[in-house]
Amino acid sequence: MSTEGVSIRALAPPDEPFLLEMVREADHWRLPPDAPRPPLDEVLADPHVRLYVEDWGRAGDDGVIAEVAGAPVGACWLRVFDEEMHGWGFVAPEVPELSIAVAPQWRRRGIGGRLLAAAVARAQHLGHPAVSLSVMPENSVARELYLRAGFRQVAVIDGSWTMTLPLPADAAG
Repeated sequence: MSTEGVSIRALAPPDEPFLLEMVREADHWRLPPDAPRPPLDEVLADPHVRLYVEDWGRAGDDGVIAEVAGAPVGACWLRVFDEEMHGWGFVAPEVPELSIAVAPQWRRRGIGGRLLAAAVARAQHLGHPAVSLSVMPENSVARELYLRAGFRQVAVIDGSWTMTLPLPADAAG
């Protein structure tokens, strides 16, 4: 698949509205590309979804954006959680949880793989020992992407796989 014309850059504060759109896509991954999306306020009313983006920019938040011709088309972001408040893929406070989404019309073009690789590289550079995520086993496209990237299943929680990817120390660190 060609990702020609796609650039990857660090997530920045002005990207927050797009990040909110991407958390909706991540949460509603089952919807066909042309199906209407639920209102954003409805999606963010779920506190477990909202915690992936609420107060974006706090310590430990990081990520990347994919752009085509200067317009965002996907995001992969990292968020550090603690034992009391965490996401579905939480494994430890020092291991950020990764979330990823690509706009429906840009899927199946290799953008997700590039976003994932860039976010993992950032996590490694930041000194994290690993990254984790959660994926529904029936989400075969995402699950296979993670397996190809080296993630391994470490738990099943409420039917969802928790997966981790250990990271070697970054020599450039």
